[in-house]
Amino acid sequence: MPRITSYRHGVPAWVDVTSPDIPASAEFYAGMFGWVLGPDMGPDAGGYRLFTKDGVTVAGLGVQQEGVPPAWTTYVAVDDLDAVTARVDELGGVLAVPPMDLPNDSGRIAFVVDPTGGFLGLFQAGPNHAGSGVANEPGSVVWNELSTRDPDAAMAFLDPLLGWSTQPMDDGGMGYRVILVAGRAVGGVMPMGPGFPAEVPTHWMTYFAVADAPHAADRAVALGGTVIVPPFETPVGTMSVLADPFGAPFAVGAMTAPDDPNAWPD
Repeated sequence: MPRITSYRHGVPAWVDVTSPDIPASAEFYAGMFGWVLGPDMGPDAGGYRLFTKDGVTVAGLGVQQEGVPPAWTTYVAVDDLDAVTARVDELGGVLAVPPMDLPNDSGRIAFVVDPTGGFLGLFQAGPNHAGSGVANEPGSVVWNELSTRDPDAAMAFLDPLLGWSTQPMDDGGMGYRVILVAGRAVGGVMPMGPGFPAEVPTHWMTYFAVADAPHAADRAVALGGTVIVPPFETPVGTMSVLADPFGAPFAVGAMTAPDDPNAWPD
C-alpha cells in the first residue's frame, strides 16, 4: 500500500499514547507491533518521541501528565485549526486546549471535549509532519471509535464541527454507527449500554491491525499488559481490547481493513 503523505479534512490522522516510563512502554509496543522508538524530539517537545515501523512513522509516545491516567489519544486532521476551534463553543463542546504550534514545524494541535465527555485531538499538518505514514496494515492504526452513552449528543457536536455524517450499521440491534467523510467510513460510534461498567467514561478507542487477535492478546499478557475484553468475533473480523503495562487501553483487530483513508475522488 502506498505511504500516506497527507490526510483529508475530517479523517483521523494520528494517535499517541502517554506513559510514566518511556523505555518500558517502548519495549512493550516493540514487542506488540514491531515498532522502533525514535529519539527525544527536544525540550520544546516535552520528551515526546515518534514510533516507526519499517522506517515509517506510525504513532507518538509522550510523558504522562501528573493526575492524568496513561491513555491513547485520537487526532483528526483539519485544514484550518483556528476556524474549526472557533465553532466549538457554539456547537456545545469544550475547547480543552486551544490551538498551539508543535515544535520542528510539525503542525498545530488543539483538544476538544464533546458534550458527553469524549476527549479528541485536532491536528493541522505542518511541513515536517502529516500524521501517520501508514494505516490499515498490521502494526498500524486500522480504526478509531467513540464509545458514549449518548451518541446523539456527541454527534450533534462532532458532525458539524468536522464535516462528518453517520449512518447505522446492521449490527443486530446494537446501535453502532459508522462515521463517514465524503461517503467513506473513517471511524465508528459505539453506544455504551449496560455491558459497560458505570465508572467507564466516554472515550475514544484506537484499534491496531494484527494478523491474529488471540495471538496478539496472549502477546500483550506476556509483555506485561492485560486483556480487558478477550478476543471476540464480529462481522468484520476478530477483535480484542487490551491495555499496556501502565493501563492505557487499546484494541487489536484481525479484520478486513478499509482502503487508504484518502484514496477516493472528490
